[in-house]
Amino acid sequence: MTHRITLLRHGLSVANRDGIVQGQSDFPLAEEGIKQAKRLAEFWKARNVNFRTIISSPLARAKQTAEIIADVLGDNIQYNDIWMERHQGDAQGMPYEIAKDWYVNKTHPSIHDPIYNTGESEWELYCRGGDGLLQLLRLVPDDYLIVSHGAILGAALRSALGIPPRDSHNAARLSFDNTGYAVLKYESDLPRWNLHALNQTCHLTCGSPEFFGSVE
Repeated sequence: MTHRITLLRHGLSVANRDGIVQGQSDFPLAEEGIKQAKRLAEFWKARNVNFRTIISSPLARAKQTAEIIADVLGDNIQYNDIWMERHQGDAQGMPYEIAKDWYVNKTHPSIHDPIYNTGESEWELYCRGGDGLLQLLRLVPDDYLIVSHGAILGAALRSALGIPPRDSHNAARLSFDNTGYAVLKYESDLPRWNLHALNQTCHLTCGSPEFFGSVE
């Protein structure tokens, strides 16, 4: 009895392109992000990949990515706020070049303190990522696609792999490129999580669909 969970970050958004901190601010995909999502959808179609359900953050950049994939694969979509991006507090909508210097002369918050004054703490994010996975494990064992955002996907991975939440701004990250995805499997009879792929982006670099092969 195995849950196979694919964690996918959305395509390049307008804010990604323009260097803006997004958090839970709502920005659509940029044209390049639309192309990335279409490329991934065709990549999966060529490999006969399908999902029982696509579960997406309701934020526009994730929603658009999920819709593009669903249109190609024929899968249904559900939306769930638990997969929204980390709230970045007062930095949301701020140019990244300004936000990155926010803590230069300040003490970086502990895992329990809000980020950027009013945002979501590392601990809250970590718990939300774990709760998102727990919701999935209560579903019928099958293949599920989560279309979401970098910070919350990283927190979910940490939770599954037993890695504590990041305790400083410079701590190691589990990163996802735009339309990069990870594959987790949960074997309930053991029970055990297995990480089978991390930040896969072969669909952006492997050539035309007829050359797509296994990346796992």
